[in-house]
Amino acid sequence: MRKIIYLLLITVVGYNLQAHNFYALSFYRNAYRVADKITKQQVEYKDPGTCGQGKIWDFSNVQPVNEEYTLNYFIPDSTDMTRLCGMEHNTRYYYRQQHDSLQALGYENSTTYMEYVVPELRMHFPFAYGDTLYSIFEGIGQYSHFLDLTVKGYTRVLADAEGELRLPQGETIRNALRVRTLRHYVETGKDSVEMTLDTYSWFAAGIRYPVFESIKTAISRKGDKQNENGESMTDTTVFATSFYYPAQKQISQIETAPIPEDSLSTDRDIASVFTEAQYMPNPMVDNLYINYKLTRSAKVWFTVHNNIGMPQCASTPEYQSEGYHSSTLNISGLITGVYSLYVHVDDKVIRVNVIKK
Repeated sequence: MRKIIYLLLITVVGYNLQAHNFYALSFYRNAYRVADKITKQQVEYKDPGTCGQGKIWDFSNVQPVNEEYTLNYFIPDSTDMTRLCGMEHNTRYYYRQQHDSLQALGYENSTTYMEYVVPELRMHFPFAYGDTLYSIFEGIGQYSHFLDLTVKGYTRVLADAEGELRLPQGETIRNALRVRTLRHYVETGKDSVEMTLDTYSWFAAGIRYPVFESIKTAISRKGDKQNENGESMTDTTVFATSFYYPAQKQISQIETAPIPEDSLSTDRDIASVFTEAQYMPNPMVDNLYINYKLTRSAKVWFTVHNNIGMPQCASTPEYQSEGYHSSTLNISGLITGVYSLYVHVDDKVIRVNVIKK
């Protein structure tokens, strides 16, 4: 059983690494997005310090612990576009993202499967300094396909600090917002053991995902400390680490979030640069081929959104020279229907309707 608790600990620590300044976090700016690829690096643990405003966090000299690795977001089932998956370290973490809320649904890997029958509320937008959330969660699953697992607990999310954040590579975030996520497991499969994951995430304006995180995990056993039921418990820190997310390696600046109508450009705005466009075939089957000509160099990319504005797929932004170009979007995973193709040229965006058959 001790081995199972340890494996559960390692998995939920990874699960906790995606939690979300002086501005409020919003669904448009900070929701997870399909096709985003985030780079993170484990570094030495940095104490988050106290809460409050006007703080200074100097993490500029942190030492790396492990190599960089990636976190990828995608839709695992095209019949449910509100269900999102984040994949890292060979584990899938499942979420539901809708109505300005982010819920955790469970996770799975080669040894462990966990489904939250009572989902955990991870974030509700907008979320600004001083805001708090509270939710309970309950999950059932299996270890190695034969041993049943049950977890129960509660989560508190607090935007508890603002200040200046100094990062490696000389980066300084003047108006950083810190969000603390405290997840406490009152049931882990062993009667005398409780577990707490305490994560601090720092956010910067204009960057969708955290730029730095510090995580500490503690196991509580019956002893000297009292839990919420008045039982005496003893805490032991079993895991503490930090993660650095280089902003320039967050391929999340691709604007694939729902795009407000008032941000769209007119055909006249974009036609002088993006010309002779062809979208083939339409209706689409497996791929959408886009041919076009640029009258000057520009950064160009394409995104496809469903009828409620949620992103489905995207190309990578590229700085392209004047002349003829082509791009291909794989839309084989989309269900039949009408979609919006957004054409991004520098800071201008237009929309074209396309059909998937």
